[in-house]
Amino acid sequence: MKFLPAALIATSLVGVVTMAAGVAVAMDAKDGRPVALEGSADAPPSTVESFNYPKTEADAVFKARGIKLLGGDGHIRYIDCSTPIEPGRIVISSNLDNRNDFCFSVTGASGKLTLELPRVYGVRAYDYKLHLELTVDNTRVSADAPKNEWTGVGKNTDPQKRDHTLVELAASK
Repeated sequence: MKFLPAALIATSLVGVVTMAAGVAVAMDAKDGRPVALEGSADAPPSTVESFNYPKTEADAVFKARGIKLLGGDGHIRYIDCSTPIEPGRIVISSNLDNRNDFCFSVTGASGKLTLELPRVYGVRAYDYKLHLELTVDNTRVSADAPKNEWTGVGKNTDPQKRDHTLVELAASK
């Protein structure tokens, strides 16, 4: 008995079920076109990660400290600087308010956070190296900071002593 390639392919398509965009799809045995199947009540809903910072937490931080936490991968979170220093802490120094320091915690091997933190002048990360993206006079500038060292950024490294806004923070081991 000989099998023809076309017959073999057609036979294998009959009854094939795939998942595409959360909808079950079967191949029509007659003409090979996809046919949507009815969803199951037991199927979990589709989720799409927006990478936005949790709104209630971001609103509370903005109200308390005046910085905007916009988004990220969830591995860098704002924390109160009065918490005990542990590996993964990042301290950003800013002249935004009278407390000067803003603290964050990194979990995992790396993390990323988009934010708006004006008047930044220094940074330190415990056990992580940092890459910072800042803006000054509508121009984007970059800075890197080694792990476990205070590093001047923004106003401290600008010959004109202009205020810089931190817009992106990336940490890696």
